Amino acid sequence: MRKTEARVHFKDLRKGLNSQEIEKMNGRIRDLLFSRLMIHRYSPIHLYLPIKRNNEVDSLLILETLRRDFAPDIYISKSLDNGELLHVKFEATTNLETNRWGIDEPLDLTDSLSSEAFFELFKTEDILIFVPLLAFDKKGNRVGYGKGYYDRFLQYATKDTTIVGLSLFEPIDSIDDTDQFDVRMHFCITPERIWAW
Repeated sequence: MRKTEARVHFKDLRKGLNSQEIEKMNGRIRDLLFSRLMIHRYSPIHLYLPIKRNNEVDSLLILETLRRDFAPDIYISKSLDNGELLHVKFEATTNLETNRWGIDEPLDLTDSLSSEAFFELFKTEDILIFVPLLAFDKKGNRVGYGKGYYDRFLQYATKDTTIVGLSLFEPIDSIDDTDQFDVRMHFCITPERIWAW
């Protein structure tokens, strides 16, 4: 399956889910994550905030558990028009605004980091990055929304960076049109299991 085909297919599958199904699937993903991955070893943790209107996996459930039970440094991002991300430490007092894609982003960028600076700052740490996706395959490739924000971010990842995707659906066999700019995941968590590469 090609990326454009996968985007259309999985957007349609998401739209077909009702709120009870989505809530149940999100709960299973959260439970699998915290029962199987050694979350306590990671700080910082970089987390995307969900596009709720697109029925994206609800990473806010993960955020709540991280803040309550683990207390790592948590970072979220701001999308720039040039295709880059800025990264901001998330605090209880962080003010958010919703961008044109429906993503909540930090308002105050005073202490923000570029992608290169983020990985440079934490180059001696075990870093955990959660990445949004529409689909993934059995080799650990992901299909995002096609803007390339996360691939540009992850090109600076250190050898101690763990990349985790979250998906409501199981993988397709293969994404046929991956290229050298696509960054593979180490894990992807679905309601049914954790896929590891």
